Amino acid sequence: MATTDVALHEASGQGEQKRVVNNMSIQVATVNGSGSQSSNSVLLRSIFQMGVPVSGKNLFPSNIAGLPTWYTIRANKDGYIARKKEIDLLIAMNAETAQEDVMSLAPGAAVLYDEPLGLNKLRNDLVFYSVPYDKLVAPVCPEAKLRKLVKNMIYVGVAANLLGIDMAEVEKALRKQFAKKAKAANLNLAAVRAGFDYAAGSLTKQDPYFVQRMDKTQGMIIIDGNSAAALG
Repeated sequence: MATTDVALHEASGQGEQKRVVNNMSIQVATVNGSGSQSSNSVLLRSIFQMGVPVSGKNLFPSNIAGLPTWYTIRANKDGYIARKKEIDLLIAMNAETAQEDVMSLAPGAAVLYDEPLGLNKLRNDLVFYSVPYDKLVAPVCPEAKLRKLVKNMIYVGVAANLLGIDMAEVEKALRKQFAKKAKAANLNLAAVRAGFDYAAGSLTKQDPYFVQRMDKTQGMIIIDGNSAAALG
C-alpha cells in the first residue's frame, strides 16, 4: 500500500521528518492489576480492524499486583510483526519505571505520559505528550475504586487520536472485549472518548507515526499461543 510523505516538524525543531504509516512499535508500561490488559487488547484489536498486521506481547517480570509490566504492540504493513528492539511510542503509566523507560528510547521516539510525572524534563530529543489522567477519569467514573481500572482506557483514546485510529473501530473492539458486560463497556467507552477528545483539543501532533486503513488482515483472527496450541 502506497504511503504519502508529508513534512512534520520535530519537537526539537531540528529539521523535518517524514510520515511513517502502518509501521511502528508501541510499548505500554503499567503495573500488574491495573486493568491494562483490557486496554491493550482494545488498542491492539483496533489496529487489526483497520486492516494492519499486528501482534501483541506481554512482559511480566512478576505476577504480583503493583509490580511493573510492559506490553508491546508491533504493527507493520508488510506483516513483519515480531518484536523489535526500538520503541517508537512509549505510553508511560508506571511512575517507578517511567524515567528508565524514557531514557532507553532512541532519539525521535514519542512519549505519552501522566502529567504529574514531568517526563518532558528528562530529554530534549523526544516528542512528549502530557495527559492529566486523573482529571479526565474523575468525571467519567464517579466510583473512586474503579478509577485505576478505567484510567488506562484514557490512553487508548489519546493514542487513537494521535495515531489516526478510527473511533468506530475502537468502540467495536471495546464492545467485543466487554461483550457480556454492557455497563462496563459503556463506562470504559466514556473513558476512551474522554482521552480522544482531550487529545483532539489539547495536543498537537508532532511525531511521524500514523495508522491508516488497509486490507492486510482479511480472513485473519487474533489468537494467543495457548489458544492456538489448544486448537491444534
